[in-house]
Amino acid sequence: MVITQLDLEVNIHATEDLDRIINYLVRLLTDKAPIVVEVLYGHYGNPIYRVKSSIRDKDLAMSVTRSICSSLVDRDHLLRTIGNRIDSSGNIFLRFDKQEFVGGRIILSDADDVIRVRLRITGVDVVQFINEVCK
Repeated sequence: MVITQLDLEVNIHATEDLDRIINYLVRLLTDKAPIVVEVLYGHYGNPIYRVKSSIRDKDLAMSVTRSICSSLVDRDHLLRTIGNRIDSSGNIFLRFDKQEFVGGRIILSDADDVIRVRLRITGVDVVQFINEVCK
């Protein structure tokens, strides 16, 4: 099982606590993962912070993936819906509820205002990988 890359991205609006969300991301990703904050501006000039992290270290990516799986509130939901979360290139796409995340819970969400995670997997069936890592 090889994770070649883990990418995370979230948009944080001016009404949200940027530092609090970043602190929770650091807890999840560890301080070894790079976190980049980009400032964008909305239609009315309001700041929107795009926070990104890209982990290419395979061991760190696997460690973060295991942490996500162990913290996931409803792993059975992920296992039931994994077919809808993968593409033909070996990518797994996960979306987590941002508000629940800052409350310490990782919950899958299909809403728009989420933390987006993409896992690139090689060398193994993606469904088998998730079943093994998130059991």
